[in-house]
Amino acid sequence: MCQLLGMNCAAPTDFTFSFRGFSQRGGVTDVHSHGWGLAIYEGRGLRMFLDTLPCSSSPVAALVANYPIKTYNMLAHIRFATQGGVSLENVHPFQREMWGIQWSFAHNGEVPKFSSSYCPNSLHPTLGRTTCHDIFYNPVGDTDSEGVFCAILNALRAEFDALPTLPVLHETIRRLCEEIIYGESDSTIFNFLLGCGPYTQFAFSWPGQRPGSQVWNGLFYIVREPPFRCADLIDAEYSIDFSKITSPSDRVAVIATKPLTSEPGWKEFQRGELIMFDHGKPYRAPGECESVEQQGRGLCSKVFANKLERLSTSAPVHSSPLTNMFSTAGDMSQWYV
Repeated sequence: MCQLLGMNCAAPTDFTFSFRGFSQRGGVTDVHSHGWGLAIYEGRGLRMFLDTLPCSSSPVAALVANYPIKTYNMLAHIRFATQGGVSLENVHPFQREMWGIQWSFAHNGEVPKFSSSYCPNSLHPTLGRTTCHDIFYNPVGDTDSEGVFCAILNALRAEFDALPTLPVLHETIRRLCEEIIYGESDSTIFNFLLGCGPYTQFAFSWPGQRPGSQVWNGLFYIVREPPFRCADLIDAEYSIDFSKITSPSDRVAVIATKPLTSEPGWKEFQRGELIMFDHGKPYRAPGECESVEQQGRGLCSKVFANKLERLSTSAPVHSSPLTNMFSTAGDMSQWYV
């Protein structure tokens, strides 16, 4: 399977330390040698690096590893091809504009409902309230991953005619994840990172560790905040003392398929858990996301109404009939490092 790396920060931060270890999994310490990609948010812009070469030997990856770009939000992917050839159009992350916001998506796993064998003539299933008249986004490449990404965006576009608040967005994405998995829960592996503009990132994990599986099918994350300490990479002989290069206001959440460092504090996602990351903090339930809106952050667009108007008009969050398939989120404070 592929592997994922995400980072979400309270202050602009470079990702070179984590990427140094992650890149070695693309052909040296692991077998993910069928291309790699990186999406870095910079204001309303999105800087993308994509390559079909193994990440560990890519000149573009070497450039990125030595280029300390600072960002609030980034996601990366190293590919082990299971659907679609080794070509640039099949390299993650994928990117689309919606509502005047840059959205990006990287996936690890296999989604049978969106595979070529289930979808003759590349006609992928629709999600949520999407009808054939609502299809706006279509995949360019041949992967189930890009098909899922387009279907999620089409469903969100069909659901809302104004920017949703973060609690409503959290609940809607969770409902779409349940719909994707429903009926194929045993054969679906669905781990993804979804960037929603410069500050917000969602991460979802299904199914996690499975008996007899030789590959990891879940996600982990760690939040680094004061007091900072040393960290040693697992995939490279390299360590860093974060206490010497950080300030008391810094906080960084790192999401990865498997822990990148040997330091304590890595937390495993629960089976079927959707977490929103903002300002370096995890928000595991829709109601928790309301505080982010009240602090003046969240989705921001030049196209739709401002946040205050959305807060007063957004629909309430409703529970999904399939929610019992998934674990219930608890107190987020216990997940902090």
